[in-house]
Amino acid sequence: MKKIFILFLFILNACGYQPIYKVNKVPGDIKIQKAELTGNKNISNQIFSKLPFIIDENNILLEKIVIEGNKNIIEASKDSKGQVTSYKIILSVKYKKLNKDNIIIEEKDFKKEFSYDADKNKFNLKEHELKFEKNLIDRIVEDIIIYLTY
Repeated sequence: MKKIFILFLFILNACGYQPIYKVNKVPGDIKIQKAELTGNKNISNQIFSKLPFIIDENNILLEKIVIEGNKNIIEASKDSKGQVTSYKIILSVKYKKLNKDNIIIEEKDFKKEFSYDADKNKFNLKEHELKFEKNLIDRIVEDIIIYLTY
């Protein structure tokens, strides 16, 4: 069994196998002139803080970016009594890159959603929502970095 496993690893290495989402060029710090955060300021700010941007306001030749983050929590299902049994949280982010004349160069929408069960304890429900929101933000940031890399 050990020999088969070693042979399998050798064959995978020899054939040039690479994971699909392997990032060949890791984006360094990307210089921008200005960042405008719109929509839900909390979501937009958390996303921008995790991205590899450096603001250089003195260089007017650099691009500007706009990050518009939105969060929506909807009732996904209810029971026969009319009480909510599950929710769905939807995070959507619009990324725009503008040139020095404020003309859109690039525009991309990112959207992630997650369904979860309702909890009778409102404090626990809010804690779970914050945890799910953080995880969705991290996944959107990964998608934006992959988009910026390729």
